[in-house]
Amino acid sequence: MNGQMVCSECGEPAQESSPADWIGAWGTPPGWSHLDGSSLCPIMGGNGYKPCQPEALR
Repeated sequence: MNGQMVCSECGEPAQESSPADWIGAWGTPPGWSHLDGSSLCPIMGGNGYKPCQPEALR
């Protein structure tokens, strides 16, 4: 394992940085985003959609 993190939904590289497209009304921004600054891919959570969590590259 090389420590690289990826979006658990699409497999694109992830960075430990809040997404640039996050709107404050959505609450506290997540700590991870795609390399282009967009939110990680959405998944269905208990209160609607939310960004997925990153995972280590396998």
